[in-house]
Amino acid sequence: MIRAFLPTDLAELERLYHLYFEEYCDLPNFLNFICAFVVEDEQGVLCFGGVRAIPELITVTNMARNPSDRIKALYNILDASIFVAQKCGHEQLYSWAHGPKWIKRIKKNGFRPSTGQSLILDL
Repeated sequence: MIRAFLPTDLAELERLYHLYFEEYCDLPNFLNFICAFVVEDEQGVLCFGGVRAIPELITVTNMARNPSDRIKALYNILDASIFVAQKCGHEQLYSWAHGPKWIKRIKKNGFRPSTGQSLILDL
């Protein structure tokens, strides 16, 4: 059976997280998800899951411009994006990097690799 995640599910979520997932990721806050679910049967909870809104930083840059001008523009975009994400209550800002130069640049600004591999499902 699948049902909505409830605050009363927190203890079981924390128990499973500490048993199986603590080394891989931070404890997800399912109460802040767009919608969260619990799958359970007569033996108890099988799985927690849901959909959360994540702030994703996306940039499209004029690569014909001077590199130092592009870097300044990136810093402006980063500052504005961090401000907006924090004002919306997000704890993280995501960016899917394409190319070693972009990866190096955003790492210099505090981005880190995520745990696990990022996968995408086209809907």
